[in-house]
Amino acid sequence: MRVIRKHSVPLWQRRTRPVHADGSFDFPTQSVGTTKWTGQDGGPVTVYFDPSLPDDAQSKAQDILSRMDDLMAYLDQVFAVQGKAGNVIIAAVNGATDGSGGAYHYDCGFDSDTPGGSDWYEDYSSDTVEIFGLVMAEVSESYMGLQGKGWNCGGSGGEGLSRFLAEIVSGGPNGSLAAYATGPSYDGSNWIDQDQGTDQDYPSIGCSILYLWWMVSQGYTPAQICQAGEPDGTLASNWGLLTGKDKSGAWPAFQQAIQAVGQINSDNPWNTATPPYPLPKGKP
Repeated sequence: MRVIRKHSVPLWQRRTRPVHADGSFDFPTQSVGTTKWTGQDGGPVTVYFDPSLPDDAQSKAQDILSRMDDLMAYLDQVFAVQGKAGNVIIAAVNGATDGSGGAYHYDCGFDSDTPGGSDWYEDYSSDTVEIFGLVMAEVSESYMGLQGKGWNCGGSGGEGLSRFLAEIVSGGPNGSLAAYATGPSYDGSNWIDQDQGTDQDYPSIGCSILYLWWMVSQGYTPAQICQAGEPDGTLASNWGLLTGKDKSGAWPAFQQAIQAVGQINSDNPWNTATPPYPLPKGKP
């Protein structure tokens, strides 16, 4: 997954894992420590940074480490599945050191399921919260594969979900990831009844994230949304499970909601309050 500002290239993008003969990461790394949190495989999350980054990169990596226990506990609760060990690597992704290089990982899953799936690469930024938002985008996609309820991190529905969760931890749609909004790119097409099948198309991703913030405006929590999944690979099936109605009603209801807000200038045109983060233990 890759993040580029505004609308030039999609935000997060899966990549094909290169072969490293020595089993190393894609960048030089120095560890700042591991989480107290441990996954179902007994392993923690380890945070690294590339020592060639600006002088404050180590302190930013330590700040990210201090936030990771809450992030992993949050995802355990909202996806209702315990994660596994992984590695956060802060580096000059795509040669950038301002957050614009984005973030990526390999496929949907954790290492034990998909090699490289839980090596999460984040571009260095002067804004620690921006880095943290990128971390959430990557880690949440590994949870999608582990959960196995239809969220496809390589499709428009799963892509939208990763952005939605990233916004929750980074100050909401108008927070540190505001420049990466895709809602305004939505062109009115029906990506509720079908998935685009790619994480590289802004209009379909915009449809997905607008759907998710709309569902929050209707009173549904991130945990309810995540745990409903996409049983048949569409957001319509998510809506059907959440509302208890026939999924055929999802697209007309979404159209009506979009028409009611008029011009779309953000990912959350309903101005719904951002769901709480982190969550109290045991309260998804």
